[in-house]
Amino acid sequence: MPLLIVQLAILVAVAFVMGCVVGRLLRRRTTATVTDKERTIVAAAKALPAAGGASGSVVAPVARREAAAKKTVPDAEPVGGDLPVQSPDRMQDEPGKPEPEPEPGRPALLEAPRRGRADDLTAIAGIGKAVQSMLNGAGVFHYDQIAGWTADEAEWIDRRIGFPRRVERERWVVQASKLAGKPAQKRAAKAPARPKAKPAARKART
Repeated sequence: MPLLIVQLAILVAVAFVMGCVVGRLLRRRTTATVTDKERTIVAAAKALPAAGGASGSVVAPVARREAAAKKTVPDAEPVGGDLPVQSPDRMQDEPGKPEPEPEPGRPALLEAPRRGRADDLTAIAGIGKAVQSMLNGAGVFHYDQIAGWTADEAEWIDRRIGFPRRVERERWVVQASKLAGKPAQKRAAKAPARPKAKPAARKART
């Protein structure tokens, strides 16, 4: 029994000593870590003013260079100046663009049919729907236009529609002249005929 008590006392003493040693080591390590952090913070605080001074020293030359560049570059001057204004008299004296010469043989053409209604050109033998469309596109809408064509004008139309000598060969002008005269004949037939005055009877000589 006494031996057991002695052994327990020795173990407690050894544990106490080891605890003290471990605690001291941990305290030293913590102190060293805090000291390192304090040193780092102090070094950084000392470096900040130096960096600020360095940046200021860098910015200052840049600002000076920009100011010098502004001084050396002169203000831009307007190029060309004011444009000369021509007087109306001078503008009238100057020759204008020449007017386009009329095409030889070009017949009288219309931009649109009279009263908004075109004649049926397919009534002329040799003119179909396609040719009528080409004639309308050229400005031909009425029989009297075709009836008034000369030989040169007929050739101009031939070239325009792409059928050489078709107007002359199919007698478009003659046919159009007859068609253009039909409305006038109808109007004349509707007018009432006036009775002719009978000649007065001659008196017999006595």
